[in-house]
Amino acid sequence: MSGTDTILSVGIDVGTSTTQLVFSRLTVENIANVFSIPRITIVDKQILRRSDIHITPLLDPRTIDTDALRRLVIDEYAKAGLAPDDIGTGVAIITGETARAENAEQVLAALSTLAGDFVVSTAGPHLESVLAARGAGLDTYSEHTSAIVANLDIGGGTTNIAAYRQGQLLGTSCIDIGGRLLRVADGRITYISHQLARLARHHGIAVAVGDRVDIARLRTPAQALARPLAM
Repeated sequence: MSGTDTILSVGIDVGTSTTQLVFSRLTVENIANVFSIPRITIVDKQILRRSDIHITPLLDPRTIDTDALRRLVIDEYAKAGLAPDDIGTGVAIITGETARAENAEQVLAALSTLAGDFVVSTAGPHLESVLAARGAGLDTYSEHTSAIVANLDIGGGTTNIAAYRQGQLLGTSCIDIGGRLLRVADGRITYISHQLARLARHHGIAVAVGDRVDIARLRTPAQALARPLAM
């Protein structure tokens, strides 16, 4: 590649709670001289479409519904007026608790067939923390303040934290606190994470799948989870 070129790109984020796609037009440029290995950089980006935000389809708390997820992605391609063959490059990342799903690798393999040069990955806590912070612009913001600033990305199963000072990453962390550690349908608990169950037992609160929801009883462990994030 020489000079500049324009390609279509898609990003697919499969999270614990939600899945979303972003379609972009990228202008890329090879900034190396003719005698060097190509060095490609993005010089311009135009967002073409942000998809609807979908609940990540699961067969059970530990298994992603691969067929449903693939149909969801194909449907979003159609809404964007694009076909997989139109996409020059892209990335599919499974994040949060979903990255621990038993069939995460099979899901990534299925998504990778929807475009040619595709990067697929399960994002570990370090990468996920950095992606969230940079996406929020925290790295740039920190360049203009002398304070240490941190980004907290609260997902369905985990909270990823990245701290910056003057544009430099100081460190990352991930804790098992999220918005879907307990799930409810028709007034009854359908799923409770082992983290929340252990915390409830610590406070002498018995909760189990099938129980009717008692907000008053659940407030104590919920506050115990939220407290570290507010400190």
